[in-house]
Parts: sequence; C-alpha cells; structure tokens
Amino acid sequence: MFTIFCDESWTGDAILAAFPCYVFYGVLLKDRDEHLIVAKLNQYKRDRGLWNENGPVEIKWVNAGEEVKSAAKYALKNRYEGYLDLFFDLMRASQLSFGYLFVSVEQYRHVEPMFTSSHDGGKHSFFFMLYFQFLYHCFLRSQTGHNPTRIFIDDRDMGAAGAAYDTDTLRTFLNKRLYREAAPRFQIPLGAAFKRQLESSIEVVDLASSKAQPLIQLADLCAGCARHILEHQLAPPTPAGQLPLLREPRQSDQDESPKSSLAMYFYRALRTIPGYDDLDLAKPSFHHRFSIFPFRFGSRK
Repeated sequence: MFTIFCDESWTGDAILAAFPCYVFYGVLLKDRDEHLIVAKLNQYKRDRGLWNENGPVEIKWVNAGEEVKSAAKYALKNRYEGYLDLFFDLMRASQLSFGYLFVSVEQYRHVEPMFTSSHDGGKHSFFFMLYFQFLYHCFLRSQTGHNPTRIFIDDRDMGAAGAAYDTDTLRTFLNKRLYREAAPRFQIPLGAAFKRQLESSIEVVDLASSKAQPLIQLADLCAGCARHILEHQLAPPTPAGQLPLLREPRQSDQDESPKSSLAMYFYRALRTIPGYDDLDLAKPSFHHRFSIFPFRFGSRK
C-alpha cells in the first residue's frame, strides 16, 4: 500500500516573478513507513521549539523568509533548513519520493475558460485534470503501478469556485486511466478478479488538513523552494569543487533574499545526492525519488 500527500500552489499577483506558475506537488511513501516518518518530523519540531501548548507548529513556505531572517539574526541554523535535511535523509533511505508538475500562469489562465466551457464540471474538471496529470506522471505510472494507493489532498477549494472537492470523481478518473494503460498489454481476456484490481488501484482519494499533517508541510516546503527557483529563474548551483564553466546564468541569478537563500540551500543539498548532481528543477526529471513534469497544454507524453 502506498500513500500520497499532495497540494498545489501558485504565484500570487503581488509577486514580481520572471516565470509566474502553478505547481501541483506531493510526497509518496509506503503505508508501513508513515507512522515512523511522522513521529520523526514531530520530534524534530519538539527539539527545535516548533511546538506550543496547542501542539506542533505548522511549517509552511509563506513563513520561510521570516524564519531565515530570524535565524541569521541570532547566528543559528534556521529550522526550515533542518526540516529539509530530514527530507533528504528520507530520500537517501528510500523512504520518501517527491514530485511536482508546473505550468505557467499565462497558459493556465488562457486555457481554463476554454476547457471549462466545453467540459461538464466547470473549474472543478479543469483543476482535477491537472491533478490527474501530476499524480499519473510523477507517481502512479512510474512508482506505484497498480498497487493499492491512497491519496490525500490538502483541504482547500482552489479551482473549485468555493465548492467542496469531488474526490470520488478524481479517484474514478485515475483508475480508468490506469486500467486503459494496463489492458492493452494483455492479449487474453482479463479475469474478473484481476480486472477489479486494475479498476480500483486507487482505493481512497480524501482530504487532509496541512495544519495537522507534517508530510503535507514537508511537501509544501520543498515545493516552495522549487517554485521560487522557477519564478525567479535561478540557475542550478555549481557542483562543489567545480568552476562554473560555460554556464548561462538565468535571470535573478544573484538574488540573495531570505527565501532565495533557503531555496538554494534546497537546490545544493539535492544535488549532493548520488545521481542527482545534474538535476535542473526547471526541466523534466524522472529520477525514482524526485520527479519533475513541466506541463504544456496540447502536448502529448
């Protein structure tokens, strides 16, 4: 049994960005590892003062700049970097995978009205179409296959015009696509039991609160770093011990804001993992533990 915790974010209108974008993102883990990982994340919060009388404090990207500035003021390692370190430890131990889909705000806003006018369900259908693309390409096709999988989405109404999430519809879409992918490979009629397995690989699609789920918070922090790098077109860091030969800098390559500092910490640490030294967060990646899917409307993969 696999579990996916996921959410989405987008470039706010008040943010000056070279590449405004929407990002759908999440983490994947085996169900048997969830309790241990959550306990580890919560213990870190206790040890670093991210716990109060109401329980664990929510970690989220929107607060990253203040955390970095506060730590620098007192010459301390900021707590968000430590939380990211846990993410990299879990990746190295093969206990966690991360993936994200990104699409430009310009494309999103151009296509959404046309899509919603020609499909039942309006904005809801458009939103779940993108969620489907993210889940399928980053996790389901490459990692979970037809193994039983549970999916938990942060409980918000983005894309649904204030309506409640229709999670049953997304579950049905995912299972139908997985069935279509598998069925042509078999040259004989599928047995009833196997057919039922293919048609119900996604057992649950449900809602979870990011305030209470540290794995969604971990995904949010990783995705915040990636989105900031995309928005400001920050260049990949040079591998340790190498000179930056023939590298074409991206816009804002010298940005030294607190959030950029944390985002580049994430980028550098990610590239120290064996096999990830050439990873570019703006390009497709199908590394087993880190998937990136740049989405283009009208393209086929």
